[in-house]
This record gives sequence, structure tokens and C-alpha cells, in this order.
Amino acid sequence: MSAYPLTWITDSLAVGYAPMSYAQLDAIKAAGINAIVNLCAEFSDLHDIETASGFEVYYLPVWDEDVPKMEDMEKALAWLDEAIYLGKKVLVHCRHGIGRTGTFVTSYMIRRGIGLKAAAKKLKSSSATPSNYGQWKLLKRYGKASGILTIREPSLEFKNRVDLTLFFSEYESLIKKIDAEVDTQSRANHPKCGRGDQSCCVKAFDLQFVEVVYLHSKINRQFASAQRERLIKKAVAAAKKEGALCPLNDGLGCEIYEIRPARCRIYKALEFSADKQEIREMLFELSQSLFLAFSGKFLPNADFTFSLADTVSGKFVQTYFHYMAGIEKKSHEVS
Repeated sequence: MSAYPLTWITDSLAVGYAPMSYAQLDAIKAAGINAIVNLCAEFSDLHDIETASGFEVYYLPVWDEDVPKMEDMEKALAWLDEAIYLGKKVLVHCRHGIGRTGTFVTSYMIRRGIGLKAAAKKLKSSSATPSNYGQWKLLKRYGKASGILTIREPSLEFKNRVDLTLFFSEYESLIKKIDAEVDTQSRANHPKCGRGDQSCCVKAFDLQFVEVVYLHSKINRQFASAQRERLIKKAVAAAKKEGALCPLNDGLGCEIYEIRPARCRIYKALEFSADKQEIREMLFELSQSLFLAFSGKFLPNADFTFSLADTVSGKFVQTYFHYMAGIEKKSHEVS
């Protein structure tokens, strides 16, 4: 594998030059990068190659020594903000990883409340730096337009309150055990839900809290912005129509087959008919632990579930806060 020198500005944001081979793209992916901001106007096909290689790409074409329009840069920065918020690791590059890259990343720091001098210090270890008067002028204009951040301390990262790694690992361990049991006990020709058998994809069902958070997180990371918007529109439409096809089924099969919920994995697996309640209880235990980590409170019962449409669209977050508000209200009434 061809080496590709990345310089990490934060845990989620790296800078570099334009990858010139599939081997370098593989090296970038191996480093954990799954999204790219491509600033190269001179390589009009590179962003397509990056997309075809599995990266989510925002293409903001800027010619060497030039600057983007302010409104175009603002849209790209909003995309970068969202990508990092969703847990993606992002590479920003132009041809050589110097002027255009330095200008864009510095503007991102300004957007996050960091001044020009502080931004220059953070980029000191990299080659990325604004390289001409026009680029510095744009940054000064952007700094004045952005103003001074007074609500919170300047920061480059969105810090998640809860590290989901342990909870997701326990959930995936349960899923692996279920798969192993299905493969061992079921008939060799047993149709898998979402592949050989899609009858399960028109049956409405609810998900427990740990499944909801897991699926929502994975979908956000695995799908590009346009794909997520498409899934959300399908989810909203499916919620209004009884017997509608699952929004995660594109008509050919499940789009999230590898991370599909436990219910889909045991569908029509007769040997699991007696184990469904036990699986629900294990999912509820994981949901209780996750809920406690999020809220500092115990999850009262197993009725705290969500539809697939609410999971995909993110509406479950609103329900969660309403639920928490109800718990707070009851506790105040008791006290």
C-alpha cells in the first residue's frame, strides 16, 4: 500500500495533497478517513474517483492561488460541520495541500470561534497555510462576518456526551450470537430477510433504544448527505402509508443488510420463536444502560420504543427530549 502523509489538525480533521493513485486512496481509507473536501478545480474528475472509491465527497472547485466565493465556502463549511458532528473523519485537500487547503481549514477554525493567530499556530505542523494576499483577505473578511464567539469557549470539535463504543460493541456481540444461532439451527435454504425474502419489509415494527441509536449513528456515517435525505423522505412517506415498503429497502433488497436489526435476522427462523422474548429482554437491558449513560436516569419500562421511520428521520431525538421532560415534571411533582 502506497504511503500517504496525513496531518491531523484534530481527531476528526486532516489535511493533505490530492491523492494520485488508488493505492493512496486505499491508504487514506485505512487511516480512518471516510469523507473528503476536494478543492481541486484543475482535476475535474478526481472527486468522482474519490466518490467511486467509497468516500463521501464535497467538491468545492477553486483554482490554484484563487479563493472561493464567500457563499460557496459557507455551504462547504456547513457540510464539514455536519460531517464531523456525525462522527466522520474528514480529509481536506487541494493539489499540494498548501494555500487553498490552508485557507479553507483556517476558515473552519474561524467558524468554530478560533482567531487567525490561534489558527495559524494549530496549522504550524502542516504545510497547509494561506499563501497569498487574496487568501488572507478572504479570511479577514470572513472573520469580520462571523464575529466573536461569546456563547461558549472556542472549540474545533463537537464533544459527544457519551462514548458509544462500549454500548455498540455489546450490541454487535449480541447480533453476532443471534446470527451464529440462526446459521447453525436454520435450514440451509432459509431465506434471509432483506435478501431472499422481502415479505418482512412491509411489516411495521418498533425498535428499542439501543437499536435506534445504533442504526441512526451507522446510517449517518455510512451514507452521504444526498442519500440520507432520500432515506428520510422515504421514511416520512412510509410512516403515512400502511403496508408501505421499509424505507431502507430500495426495491431490490435491504440497503443496510449488514447492520439490519435483530428482528430482521430472526424473521421466519422457526427455532427462534421461543427465544424472541429473551432477545427483547437482552435488548432492553442494553437500552437501559445506554439510557442511563445519556440521561443519568433509569429507563422505566420496555415501552420506550421507536418506529423505523422515526429512527431514520431522527425524529426519535425529539421524542427522547419530550420523554425526559415528562420524567423531570413527575419528579418535581413528587418532591
